[in-house]
Amino acid sequence: MDITEALCGARRRCLGPAPGVDAAAAQRRVCQGARQETLQSNLVFLQKQKEEFKPGGEKQSDALLGTVASERQRLRDTFQELQQFLWEQEAVLQSQLDQAHRELAEERQQYISSVSERKSLLDTLIVEIEKKRDQPVVEFLTDVGKTLSSCEAAKAPIPEPVSPELQRTVQSLLETSQLVLGAMAKFKVNLLSEMDRERVKVTLDPETASPYLILSRDCKTVRLGDRQQNLPDTPQRFTGSPSALGSQGFASGRHYWELEVGDGDSWAVGVAAESVRRKDSLTMAMGKIWALRRDWDRQYTALHMPPAPLALEEEPRRIRVHLDYEAGEVTFYNAENMAQILQFKASFTEKVFPYFWLWSQETSIQVCA
Repeated sequence: MDITEALCGARRRCLGPAPGVDAAAAQRRVCQGARQETLQSNLVFLQKQKEEFKPGGEKQSDALLGTVASERQRLRDTFQELQQFLWEQEAVLQSQLDQAHRELAEERQQYISSVSERKSLLDTLIVEIEKKRDQPVVEFLTDVGKTLSSCEAAKAPIPEPVSPELQRTVQSLLETSQLVLGAMAKFKVNLLSEMDRERVKVTLDPETASPYLILSRDCKTVRLGDRQQNLPDTPQRFTGSPSALGSQGFASGRHYWELEVGDGDSWAVGVAAESVRRKDSLTMAMGKIWALRRDWDRQYTALHMPPAPLALEEEPRRIRVHLDYEAGEVTFYNAENMAQILQFKASFTEKVFPYFWLWSQETSIQVCA
């Protein structure tokens, strides 16, 4: 029953049928009046809504469109200026190197000519001296001065293949070129680092590492030792499994890091909740771990509760672990071709940390720079 019918019913109960008037007709008039009142009320409401209806969403969209267009143009102009600058600097350096190349070629040719002339002179003098030393005195003394003079010329040092001045010029150009190449390499790394804001620097936390694990001095590589180390059994330390956490945890945002696992086995990498059980076995702690594991038989497992076997087409040697905290996703990629390996769906309610597990002395896990 709608509101109009309810009003009609109420009026019927209060007034009853009018004397001499058909009850059904009276009911219809009452209902009609109630509906007209309802329509009029709705009309007034809608007219007021129309007067006040001034949506401003287009302004926000227009402002963002203008900002994006302006940023596109600014980015294009900046890159064009940078490209022009680089082309100009390349042209200068290439011209200097070309000039040095020409001078080196000229001096090389001069050196080769000098060596060839000296060799020819030596051959000629040797023949002349061997012939003259057996001549009679009169013939021997004839032109002997010329021969001796040629001998002195043959003893003169041959010019250096490259002049000291040209050597200094070339060395300076090579140093400049190396500085430029180094600066360009740093520029590319810094630019990619600034653009790739999701990548984080991960190190292993020695306070959480199992006594069976050995961490490198920079805390970026972990391997399995041959015996248990004498370390304090703190609440943070894993003692039930050869595990360790990263030093930095995450409670929001999107982050990723890459790990080198090589061709080893019996390893696992991923993330773990801060409340993961650290004194129990891996099986007992698995509910708070989301990891990719490679077992001793070279089989892969999605390490969570319950664990699930994986069939991979290729064996990754470098792995990217990507965490999207708000979306509740932990995704693993083969970092060499960015093929997705595995993705967990979760609902995080606490801080999560990079997780490492290792049970083979032939294997190490290294955090990539």
